Amino acid sequence: MNNAQNIMSKKAIAVELSSSVLDVAKLMDKNKVSGVIITKDGKPYGIITERDMLSKISSQNKKPSEVKAGDIMSFPLVIVTPLTPVDEIVEKMILNKIRRIVVSNGDETLGIITVTDFIKHFHSMLSSDKEYNKKLYQDLIEDWEYWAY
Repeated sequence: MNNAQNIMSKKAIAVELSSSVLDVAKLMDKNKVSGVIITKDGKPYGIITERDMLSKISSQNKKPSEVKAGDIMSFPLVIVTPLTPVDEIVEKMILNKIRRIVVSNGDETLGIITVTDFIKHFHSMLSSDKEYNKKLYQDLIEDWEYWAY
């Protein structure tokens, strides 16, 4: 069965909510990630994404060095366990209109699942199932005339 621990990225960057947004931006850039988990007393609490940076800092002409992470983070944080099935994770992401979901065993952040992780997962499924690929391509070829016009 495919579950969270099979598709998550273990590279989950976290900072305390008292950190400055400038520090968050530097961490995002240094680690090449689009979101940082915000912790409260060491536990996952919220998240700051690139979108938060744009809509809550840049577009409002605020100084990142003067704003705390806790002031712009998105919360409540949606969290799943390592054994949460992939289809349940997808449902949570769609229902909550989010692109990232945190994997935790309670107090400790184990990883994060992003849309990119789903694409990688989907790709590995396709590349490992030759019969599925064959049928997919046959269907595409058969439907080509319909979609070509």
